[in-house]
Amino acid sequence: MKPTFSLVAVAFIAVHAGLLGVAAQSADKKLLHATLARDKNGEPTTTFRSDSAKIYTFWKGNALKAGDRIRAVWIAEGIGYTALKDAKITEASATAYKPDDDGSFALARPKGGWPAGKYRLELYVGDRLAETLKFTIDSDVTVEVR
Repeated sequence: MKPTFSLVAVAFIAVHAGLLGVAAQSADKKLLHATLARDKNGEPTTTFRSDSAKIYTFWKGNALKAGDRIRAVWIAEGIGYTALKDAKITEASATAYKPDDDGSFALARPKGGWPAGKYRLELYVGDRLAETLKFTIDSDVTVEVR
């Protein structure tokens, strides 16, 4: 084998391996980051009381494109005595106008309070799942054992 051909083959492999690495990095880059909170100025949390007025999520873009649709889907994973599984509660959406755009969504307390249990919020950019936030609603009942 000629040395020139070997050098070209090695260079070709190195360039393509590098391109694959760059593609993998950009695919792994999160499009946005999000947190949950009890109020507009609150600290991030994943635990809420059944009498919480609203549950907020705040999101911040990391690699969005102008016109990207951010969609929030609130889901009950297992709640109440019936242990309802993976039931969609509601959804909302917003439009991003720049790569680092930010925004918020809020879910209001249902009449009678939140059923205790496990929930999750799925945030999509377009049709791509960008972030999943799990949270719980604790009952307000405190049981004292003696």
